[in-house]
Amino acid sequence: MVKQKKAGGAWYYEFMHHGKRYFGTCEGAKSQRQAEAFERTVREKATQAAGLKSVKALYETFREDLTGGKKISLDDAFELSLKKPRKRIPAEKKLGLKRGVWRDFLAFMRNEYPDILNLADVEKKHAEGYIALLRESGKYDKAVSYSRSGKGKRTGQTIAYQTRGTESLSPRTVNFYQVTCAEVFNLLKEDAGLQSNPFADILKMDVTDETREAFTPEELKLIYDNLDNFTRPLFMMAVWTGLREGDICTLKWSDIDLEQRLIVRKTRKTGVKVKIPISDQLYDLIISMPHAGDSEYVFPEHARMYLSNSDGVSYRVKKFLEGLGIQTTRIPEGRTRAISVKDLHSCRHTFCYYAGLAGIPISVVQSIVGHMTPAMTEHYSDHVTTEDKRRGMERLSFFTQDALPAAVEDPERVELHRLIDILSLEQVRATLQFVKSASRKKP
Repeated sequence: MVKQKKAGGAWYYEFMHHGKRYFGTCEGAKSQRQAEAFERTVREKATQAAGLKSVKALYETFREDLTGGKKISLDDAFELSLKKPRKRIPAEKKLGLKRGVWRDFLAFMRNEYPDILNLADVEKKHAEGYIALLRESGKYDKAVSYSRSGKGKRTGQTIAYQTRGTESLSPRTVNFYQVTCAEVFNLLKEDAGLQSNPFADILKMDVTDETREAFTPEELKLIYDNLDNFTRPLFMMAVWTGLREGDICTLKWSDIDLEQRLIVRKTRKTGVKVKIPISDQLYDLIISMPHAGDSEYVFPEHARMYLSNSDGVSYRVKKFLEGLGIQTTRIPEGRTRAISVKDLHSCRHTFCYYAGLAGIPISVVQSIVGHMTPAMTEHYSDHVTTEDKRRGMERLSFFTQDALPAAVEDPERVELHRLIDILSLEQVRATLQFVKSASRKKP
């Protein structure tokens, strides 16, 4: 039943269903016909609600009414998530990796659960199934494609190939996939009216760090003796500043204060502002670079390559090191894919390692490199080998036989030692003054 309390006023509905009274305002109704249509809608929903057995079922049925959320398709979710506010905008390379992760998840859902089209319909069992697959056999979509960049006739060509069916992913990579998917659901949680994030409570894999190794003194000399015009700026900057490859390649003249001999810039990866003193060796390198008016970058060639194809810089560094006989990769136990253990990033570890050996406090090293988690701090400390520790212990010579006082046999000396411990400070001073005066008078 619908009615108006006064002419021209609001319309109200009221009815009984399964012994329960429903009443309220017919929102937006301007006529009896509109009010009756509104009442029918409320009756239908009341009938639906009466047949639902659980709170979850009730929530799923009336999601849009309860939350104001709307349907967001899996196809549109990632791009929509990019429009949401976040602490830091990911770099283009990182953004590309995240987009690739979401495409892989989409491929999984389309083929394994073709009826699931919207973000709100993804359940925890779907998320757990995807993560389990990543851990067991690697990414879902084995077809890999990329666009060739750089110089040559085939620039821009799209290359596609099929990876091995059991290509494994490292625990760190699996966790990255999981975090990326969880991030999309979390950013769109309110917009899609999600009750929970299906990826949120899945335990991440334990990560055993397979990090870069510091260069040995012999390798550093070999590198230094063979630097060319391309590798010299990279390695000189990396060894003397601990900066990452991207920060070196995109270093601008505005980041450098030659008068104060300082490099001041925000790191690309973490956005942390670092202040790095410029050593004499680094100063000579920087002033030798032509300060061309048409480029804001200190190393224009490196900047162009890195910004168009960052892998190109890494490739040339790797080939340079391998040409010197330095092993750059290793296959970890239980893995099928080799990882990089020595590259330009190793200079960052080298910097921290030798800074530690030189006695520079870890807090100072951290302020220079800009980012050192407890795990990184432990890793840099682990660079100190047993031989390094042994050499350090040998410097502690205060408790060796040579450093101990000679045995005292003369009774007079024994008595003097005893008196030193019991005499007052004034008496000790008077005794010292007497001994000094006596030594000066002695012919």
